[in-house]
Amino acid sequence: MTSRLKRTIWIVPPIIIAIAVLLVLPKLKHPPQKVEQVEQTVKVMAIKVPRLMFAPKAIGYGTTRPAKTWEAVAEVSGQVVWVSEDFETGRIIPAATKLLKIDDTTYKLAITQIQAQLNILQIKIKATQSALQIDKRRHSSLQKEVQRKKQLLKSGTVSTSEFDETQRNLLNSELLLQNHKNTLAINQSEIELLQVQKAQAELNLEETIITTPIDVRLTSLHIGQYQFANKGQLLFSADSIKQVEIEARFPIGRLRPLLASKKQNNSEYVSVTEKAPGAKKLKALVRLKTATHSIQWKASVDRVSGIIDSETQTIGVVVIIDKPYQQSQPGKRPPLIRNTFVEVELEKTTKEQQIIIPVSSIHNGKVYTINSQNRLAIKKVKVMFIQGGLAVIEQGLDEDESIVVSNLVPAIEGMLLNPVPDEKTLKHLKVEASGQKTRSNK
Repeated sequence: MTSRLKRTIWIVPPIIIAIAVLLVLPKLKHPPQKVEQVEQTVKVMAIKVPRLMFAPKAIGYGTTRPAKTWEAVAEVSGQVVWVSEDFETGRIIPAATKLLKIDDTTYKLAITQIQAQLNILQIKIKATQSALQIDKRRHSSLQKEVQRKKQLLKSGTVSTSEFDETQRNLLNSELLLQNHKNTLAINQSEIELLQVQKAQAELNLEETIITTPIDVRLTSLHIGQYQFANKGQLLFSADSIKQVEIEARFPIGRLRPLLASKKQNNSEYVSVTEKAPGAKKLKALVRLKTATHSIQWKASVDRVSGIIDSETQTIGVVVIIDKPYQQSQPGKRPPLIRNTFVEVELEKTTKEQQIIIPVSSIHNGKVYTINSQNRLAIKKVKVMFIQGGLAVIEQGLDEDESIVVSNLVPAIEGMLLNPVPDEKTLKHLKVEASGQKTRSNK
């Protein structure tokens, strides 16, 4: 067999195999399979919207000051001849305590001099009254004499000149009586004037002793013993310890929820300040926060400031604490002296049921809700007001509606969610709404 034939034989089998593959492969080929894509779910933390009993609160800050202050001003002039051992700054002085005395010699002499003048006038009055009685009797005799001579004149027994003389004597007597009466009236007026002067001198004498009108704490002294006090000079200043007041500043909008009344349609709020002093019905707590603990006092709202601060747009609410010194405990509770910086919390006394959600769950006025198919539904809500970490919703949400309380980025309407109940957030919401978070028994 020739070499050419051998090469031909070796080429034939591969050709046969290739033809067989081309014929068989189309029969073995399968059509492409359709792959179904599964929609991914996003895990989120969620709560059911609660309707809770809630009382609005507002926090403000201010400094303490005494409800009353006393500035002792000298009503008389003179040297300070005596001061009390307690006449020192910081001392607590009970009411009706004598603190200092001004020299009263001048005022005692004035009283003595006025009394002597009164005694002289009394003697003059008695002498004038005696003379008046005598002249009254003489006047009565002259009247009778005139009547007698008038009858004699008609009968020609008495001359006209004699009758005229008797009548002139009667007129002189009447003038003398009138002079006595005028003298008595002048003397009486002089007595009244001297009595006023004496009363003023006696008042001046009383004012030489400075006595505390109320329980006070001395804050500053401006005079000492042996120094001369001029009338009108400030001697010392003191603060009342009966009451302390704080004018706390609040943003105007923060007070609106506290001073509003709910109408029966549950959707509109109107101010009731025209009908009643709403601010006085608020509960007030005053807190002093230190590095280690917080101390609080019960207070009462006394009044609202008459003007709004133009720079901060805040309004002042004045609250009063009764008997702060009696409530003080050394090392535990200070007596709230002047200029102590404190926090003031105002709370509405009546609670109302409100739709409440965390502030963090509101995104540009919208809330992410979860529908019955566990898909995202974005709703626009109307916020009544915000307090701390809570938002009170007026419109847009219903009770027991599910909302997303965790971060959701991106938030696409209709996306499938896997909600997980966030019991911790719901519990925190209820606790904060009840007010337990901010209360303290210290």
